[in-house]
Amino acid sequence: MTTTTLRAESALHDDTAAAISDAYREAVVALLGRFKAERRSPAEISRLTVTSPGGCLDPRDPACDRLWREAFGGFKPVEFMTESASAPRVTLTLALDQGATASPRDEPVWHGLTPAEVNAAYSARAALPDHLDIFARWRKAGERFLAAHEVQQDQAYGDAPEQCLDFFPASRPDAPLLVFIHGGYWQAMDKAEHAPLIEGHLDAGWAVALLNYRLCPEATITDQVEDVRLALRHLWHRAERYGVDRSRIQVCGHSAGGHLGACLASTDWPALDPAMPAAPLHSALLVSGLFELEPMRHMSFGHLLGLPDADTARALSPMFDTPNPGLRLHLAVGAQESEEFYWQSRALAERWGADLEGIAVSRVPGTHHFSVMETLADGELLAASRALMAPWG
Repeated sequence: MTTTTLRAESALHDDTAAAISDAYREAVVALLGRFKAERRSPAEISRLTVTSPGGCLDPRDPACDRLWREAFGGFKPVEFMTESASAPRVTLTLALDQGATASPRDEPVWHGLTPAEVNAAYSARAALPDHLDIFARWRKAGERFLAAHEVQQDQAYGDAPEQCLDFFPASRPDAPLLVFIHGGYWQAMDKAEHAPLIEGHLDAGWAVALLNYRLCPEATITDQVEDVRLALRHLWHRAERYGVDRSRIQVCGHSAGGHLGACLASTDWPALDPAMPAAPLHSALLVSGLFELEPMRHMSFGHLLGLPDADTARALSPMFDTPNPGLRLHLAVGAQESEEFYWQSRALAERWGADLEGIAVSRVPGTHHFSVMETLADGELLAASRALMAPWG
């Protein structure tokens, strides 16, 4: 087996934590650029060596892991190494083992598309070369937002460190509650960078809970469904403590978060928790959601998600479940997204339309997979969310 080494580095301008984090991110971005230039498969990644002053950076630390996932998702090196350097710079050295993965098949596997074509249709990041700049902007805006607003950070709803939420109290009692579930293809992202998206809801007097959940490949999608169900049970049972009206809970999810939101909207709640009603959610706003998981099995990262076969993918696809009675539902996608993303929402509306009335499906003009979410702060998605909650809004 042939091993190839790729290397990237970034200068350190001072020794503050922020500067070290920025240098690590710059090196990860540069490494991704070299990785793409070599046209390598992320499944070939075998070892990552991080060299930093005094060996201060450990790629397994949560902050570094978060930045790595922004670029490489759930593809992780089998081996990590840290080294100390006297020079004021961060250096990343990536070892790739050629031949570690089989060649993709050429025959159609989904909607007449080959695996490579499925990847192209569903890879929102690949369609947007500046996606890492978007994530960096969201992350810094999130830090500023959290510092400027009243928030109960990292409230545990389970035992795992990732099973936590940020709760923003409302400006009025018995307020509607927005439960937001971030995307990241089940492998990346964090609640914090999505905080600025909820400003319009806070201004309108809502309370908001931003959820984190365990990420793949350390967890599976099955685990994540359990996580968000546990989070909703936590919020529903503690509605009085949080000062919210448990009859006015709306879930909003983006991309993989849209899938998890749809799972909440189709859970048999009394079977899971006899104290809960059949429909604890008042409404759902699901954006660029993934509701049929069969195509995900055929993507380059499919094996990271815990989808070993078609039966598992179907069992985890809310497309084939029954929605909770009386749910008010709006499905949205960015107008510049692929037809496959639009198909996911249109097909769910058709299937769930037999049980729900008035499902709205929209394409938000002038937006792509990420910019569509920025209209949640002040734009089309905020208006859609408030309309779902009318007449209380």
